[in-house]
Amino acid sequence: MSSKIEHHYATLNGFKFHYATCGQPGKPMLLCVHGFPEGWFAWRGVMESLGEQYYVVALDTRGINESAGPTDIAGYRVSNMVSDLVALLDHLGQRKCILAGHDWGGAITCSFAIAHPERLHGLVMINTTHPGVFLRELARNPHQRNASAYINLFLSESAEATISAHGFAALRAGLGVDPRTGASPEWLDDSLRDLYTRSWSTPGSLRAGLAYYRATQARGAEKSYADDACYRVSVPTLFIWGEQDRYLLTGCVEGLDSFFSDVRVERIPEATHWIIHEQGGRVSASMAKFIESI
Repeated sequence: MSSKIEHHYATLNGFKFHYATCGQPGKPMLLCVHGFPEGWFAWRGVMESLGEQYYVVALDTRGINESAGPTDIAGYRVSNMVSDLVALLDHLGQRKCILAGHDWGGAITCSFAIAHPERLHGLVMINTTHPGVFLRELARNPHQRNASAYINLFLSESAEATISAHGFAALRAGLGVDPRTGASPEWLDDSLRDLYTRSWSTPGSLRAGLAYYRATQARGAEKSYADDACYRVSVPTLFIWGEQDRYLLTGCVEGLDSFFSDVRVERIPEATHWIIHEQGGRVSASMAKFIESI
């Protein structure tokens, strides 16, 4: 058994992807999908914690960090990223997996669960939510609209220049770095800070991350995500929720029964949006307990 993280590359859907693995392929597979502005390394602690129990895989999603991606906005639609996950499973010879997503990764993994439940044992959603719940909260909750106002910046023409300025100061502040003193949260050590900087500095990586938001905006709210079986997640689902999230408010884990057939929620009152880093041991333990229960 090994808990060493190894790095690999594969051509999926015409693009060269980078992914990291930890553990033995013969064990149950846990596939982890990061959000913005992170990469595979968002899951580094989880991989090291669970690599002896499971075959843990974390990829850089299309266009991010070491993974290549298209130049057109339409190439970053969620449906294309769902297709990438299918291709990765096929490449690894894995018929089914447990899928975990954080932030934007949750939109991808939830959409995967809706489209391909036959490929999943279960789903873990960490400070993310069903797209229908998010749209509901944006429509009904002015506090969530305020919390999501940063998206307006990401949609602007100046977004990449703005978030890159002063050594990526805006992105660092989003992670909890004090803009006045430069003090970092305890979890943001030198090695992780370097991984963020390297990813953000990779040509095209930030542009791709912004394209995720722009592709969604370009399509508009085509789906109402009403209480319709077409958009229900049928596989067992665990939500792990840091209640101090300033980007996704607690309404995002209310009314989940309308969208999930089998859902459980674990709330961590003191954790923020960056719960995977802050509460890595607890998150890993909760994931393992859930996986063993399904």
